[in-house]
Amino acid sequence: MIDAILLILESPFIQRAIIGALMIAVVASTSGSFLVFRGLSFMTAGVAHAALGGAALGLFLQASGIAPWFDPMLGALIFAVFVALVTGYAGETGIGEKMEVAVGVSFALSMSLAVFLMYYIPPVQVPSIWGYLVGDLLLLDNLDIVMLSGTALLLLITTILFNKEFIYVSVDMEGSTAHGLNARAYHYLMLITSALAIALATKAVGAILVYAILVAPAAASNELLSSVRGVLVAVFFIALISQFAGIALSLSVRTSPSAVAGILAALSYVIALQIKKMRDRVHIDEELEELLKMDANEAQHVHTESHAHDHEH
Repeated sequence: MIDAILLILESPFIQRAIIGALMIAVVASTSGSFLVFRGLSFMTAGVAHAALGGAALGLFLQASGIAPWFDPMLGALIFAVFVALVTGYAGETGIGEKMEVAVGVSFALSMSLAVFLMYYIPPVQVPSIWGYLVGDLLLLDNLDIVMLSGTALLLLITTILFNKEFIYVSVDMEGSTAHGLNARAYHYLMLITSALAIALATKAVGAILVYAILVAPAAASNELLSSVRGVLVAVFFIALISQFAGIALSLSVRTSPSAVAGILAALSYVIALQIKKMRDRVHIDEELEELLKMDANEAQHVHTESHAHDHEH
């Protein structure tokens, strides 16, 4: 049994899948957590699907001969930054609703462009565009790992250096500006770095898994934990365990590891809601019990005073 496990782990595509899962967990812990804090979970889906439009543009420029050097991944990154800039511009006032609308418009524009360009791309190349929608951890190549690792490392360093600033901007952008913080710069820095990481993760594992892994664990941790550090750590482990479970199950059952990981990540949020509901119910019961004790003590106190007063008379 141990020999079989070691033999599996020696496989290059399993090794790449494990490294990819680690890097995506880092991206989820840093980028996903702050996007949920900021109320911008929808931006993950917007950026991930914008990558389809960018990839379609890259393939079109290659196929038409206009720019044979233009890589589809470059187009995906450009479109991701475009969504981040539009979202950031709409959210400079700190109003979350405007940012959600901006993400929706950018999302629609990117997807419409992707569908439009598909008519002018050779049919044999069209499936590579949809690969950005449904990816697979077991299909990562060395370039995917290098790009994903580099982006995850950049995002991790940026988050460590500007952790407090990102928290202030996420919670209260107007208040941060009033206290002298260059909130606008940190606002754009957070969105752009997150967009780049999301785009590269989308290339690796697909838009569906990226949204599930980046949003669901962060939302689940945010429901149960109050400290930012606790949320970041919990998101990392939820994302990592979900992906490892997907990889392990795919080796024994014919299934997609990315799909399993997405399902488990989504279930973590459902479970977190149930735990929070139970915890709130216990808290309410404890408060009611405490109030009843106080009322009983107060009634006993009044009865004692009344009895003492009657005894004096």
